[in-house]
Amino acid sequence: MNSCMKQLFMHRFLPALRAMKKCKAMLLISAVLIVIWLMYLALSPTKIIAVHISDGAARILLENPPLTRRTKILWWKQNAEMLRQQYNIPIIHTDGYFYVSVWDFADGYKEGEDRDRLCFEDMPEPRNCIEKEWVMTVQRLVSTKRITFDIGNDSYEMLPDGRLRKQHFTWTVR
Repeated sequence: MNSCMKQLFMHRFLPALRAMKKCKAMLLISAVLIVIWLMYLALSPTKIIAVHISDGAARILLENPPLTRRTKILWWKQNAEMLRQQYNIPIIHTDGYFYVSVWDFADGYKEGEDRDRLCFEDMPEPRNCIEKEWVMTVQRLVSTKRITFDIGNDSYEMLPDGRLRKQHFTWTVR
């Protein structure tokens, strides 16, 4: 390489290479921090903070709720017997129907104020509400006698053998 080419390389391309190395280092550090944060969230134990019952429906408040659809359903399956024994839920109606909603306790109880919060009548005011951070709903339908899980925009039906089948709903507007 002659000296002219060397000077061109040093002045034009070397700063760009240094900037690319810094960018790669920042991306790597960011990726590592994101992985550590996700591992922290995934490994934080889910804890039941409270159970509120109103009109035959139960509302479970969780600290560190499961993150994925799979782990939410797995949490229910692993804790269904404990919920039955300790909290007497789900409350099964005479026709076999039950309804349980699960919520992220997140920032704790708050005042109702004028905001759209989920408030519990079985607690004294003013701090008897939570932010509406819905996790999932578990219910048994009268028509099928099967348990369904509503998570996000999806519904899953538990078959008699324990397998899950994603529900596909179609709507007709007339």
